[in-house]
Amino acid sequence: MSDRMTSGETATRTYRGGALEDLLGPNSLHTDFAPIVDLMTREVIGYEAIVMGPEDSAFREPAALASAARAMDMTVDLDLVRWAGAVEGAARLDSLQGLPLFIAIDPDTLPYLPDRGDVDAGSAVLQLDETSLIRRPAQLLRAVADVRKLGWAIAVDHVGVKPESLALLPLLEPDVVKLDRSLITQRPSRFTARVVNAVAAYTERTGAIVMAEGIDTEDAVGTAIALGARVGQGRFFTEQNPIPVEPSKRLSPLDFRTSPERGSLPRSSPYQLAAAGRDSKPSTKRLLVEVSKGLESIAGQSLQTAVILGSFESREHFTPLTARRWEVMATRAALVGALAAGIDPEPAPRVRGADLDPDDPVRLEWVVVVLSPHFSAVLAAKDMGDTGPDMNRRFSYVLSHDPQLTVDCARSLLLRLPVERTGL
Repeated sequence: MSDRMTSGETATRTYRGGALEDLLGPNSLHTDFAPIVDLMTREVIGYEAIVMGPEDSAFREPAALASAARAMDMTVDLDLVRWAGAVEGAARLDSLQGLPLFIAIDPDTLPYLPDRGDVDAGSAVLQLDETSLIRRPAQLLRAVADVRKLGWAIAVDHVGVKPESLALLPLLEPDVVKLDRSLITQRPSRFTARVVNAVAAYTERTGAIVMAEGIDTEDAVGTAIALGARVGQGRFFTEQNPIPVEPSKRLSPLDFRTSPERGSLPRSSPYQLAAAGRDSKPSTKRLLVEVSKGLESIAGQSLQTAVILGSFESREHFTPLTARRWEVMATRAALVGALAAGIDPEPAPRVRGADLDPDDPVRLEWVVVVLSPHFSAVLAAKDMGDTGPDMNRRFSYVLSHDPQLTVDCARSLLLRLPVERTGL
């Protein structure tokens, strides 16, 4: 199996850092802690570490500072300041003791965190921006699996800004889904309904906690609850300066601890996963082509909320007609990937290709995976080695609509996509 499947992405590396403070001035950045509140009991059940710039500058607000850091390619610098402030604050401040601490970190920063293992398991919640799901899903799956070994929970931020992120939630399987503030402040729309439906489907299956950001008024609390949130943060709570309740007296039942099995990475190929404990059936390629087209048709109606992945054995089976169908799907889906021996990095516009290693078992498999908030399906077939006319070749196949199996097969294929090709 390829090293892409087995190598970790977050081994500690060195980074000089300090460039952002060099630019804004010595001691110009400071870390504060925003309360996270159970909307039902109004108790503080956690904090988020936030970094603010100079008091009298345009970078005082955390969002403006983060935007400027991205524009100047200094996100790692900002993240290191946030991390250092969070670790120091967790050790120094009594108010933070025994409560989960949310720390927003870009996946690119993870290799440079010097003391990841020093944060108590069960107390850290790694907060990832939803765009990182869209840009680098394979890299993110590996990074999240690595930090989950430390017992950290995972939160996805700004959900509801882009529809593509809704399709990728089941793949990352976060413990906390943070609704973007725009869902709280803007008039409800059809897109709002799509987000609410997709998040509800995900949380019902996994038990994840829904959190709303941007709660600035009492009315916004009601809006957040109506959207499905149980937890919230925003100016309304910060200005009240609430005091945490002693654990023994706390009414809130919420627990941000993660499950060790959540988001686990499969070591098997899609057919191996699908055939385990399920009956496989023989079929000629002729039938499977039509089954595949049926799944593709459903995926093409996803309105940017589907992940579509396929393996084709070798590049000649990704024919011009197939390439055209997958090109069309790529304009309508969140992520489309095609894998085969000898296939190009972009075998069709916006389709992400992966050339399979010589010893990869997927070289003998024909797989179609469709994963969306409300539809899951995987066709996983193994070549039986026939010769003769192509359409008469036989495969042993499994067709399943099991959501967890679909997620596992999707992860199996995603981990084979080269990291540098996983950005839009």
